[in-house]
Amino acid sequence: MATYYVIARMDGTRQIGPDRQVVDLAAALERGITTFLTEPAEAESSAEPYGLLLHPEPAQSGLGIADDMTLTLGVDGSFRLFQLQAVPAPEHFVPASSVGAQAIVTREFLAVAEVASWWAYGPNGQRVLGLLYALGNLQREQLDRIGKRIDAAGLNFARHKFDALAKADAAISASGRSGAARLARGYARAATYGTWEKDSALSHAASAAGDLAYVLTVGDLIEEDYPDHLASWLAPEIPDVGYAGDAVDYPKPGQPEFEPEQVELDA
Repeated sequence: MATYYVIARMDGTRQIGPDRQVVDLAAALERGITTFLTEPAEAESSAEPYGLLLHPEPAQSGLGIADDMTLTLGVDGSFRLFQLQAVPAPEHFVPASSVGAQAIVTREFLAVAEVASWWAYGPNGQRVLGLLYALGNLQREQLDRIGKRIDAAGLNFARHKFDALAKADAAISASGRSGAARLARGYARAATYGTWEKDSALSHAASAAGDLAYVLTVGDLIEEDYPDHLASWLAPEIPDVGYAGDAVDYPKPGQPEFEPEQVELDA
C-alpha cells in the first residue's frame, strides 16, 4: 500500500473539505484505526475537492495551506507531519488543478506514523528549520538593521537575490518541491511578524528572509554560492544558518519510513 504525508496543527487536527470538517490525525494514530470522512450530500456538485489531500512526497505536503497559513496553522510555523496509508477516492473527487495534480484525494485513511516535521521542507529541511528558529529569536532592532542594510545596497542585493531565485525556481520545478518552497517562504516571513511596525526596512528584511528560505528548500540541488550569498545579507544578526530538527534521513521517493518486518515461514 502506498505511503502519503499530510500536515496538521500542533494538536494533531486538520480541517478539510468545503464544510471544514475536522480530522484528528493524532487520535487516529493513537487508536490505530481507519477513519472514514462523512461525505456531505452536496460534495459531488462542489467545485472544491472533498477529502484529505495527501501527497506521496513530504515536500509536497504544504500545498494548499501555505497561502492561508496564519489561519490554518499559526504564524509561528509549528505543525506536525503525519504519514498515512490511503484508499483513493472515486475519480470525480480529484481536482483539476495544479495542486490536485500532485495529490491523492481520499475519504479513507490509516494514520501509521508521525514523522519529522522538517520533512515538509524537503531533504534540506533541517537548514530551513534552522533559519526559522534564528529568525524567531531576532529583536525588532536587529531586523530593522537587516532591512536598512538591504535598502542601502540597492541593485547589489537585487542581483544576488534574482540570481538565486532564478536557480531555485528551476530546481523547484524540476524536483517537484513547490509545496516545500511555498511553506518555507511563508513561514520565514511570518517568523518576523511579531516585531513588525509600519516600517519599510522591516518589510525588506522579511522579504529577504522568505527568499532565503525558498532557496534553501533546494539548497542540496544548486550551487552553495546562491543560498550563501543571500544568507550573508542576514549577517551579523544571523551569523550562520545552522541545522535544526531531529537528525533522521529524509525518505527516498516511493519508500515509506517504516518497512514491514519480514517473517520467514517454516518449510
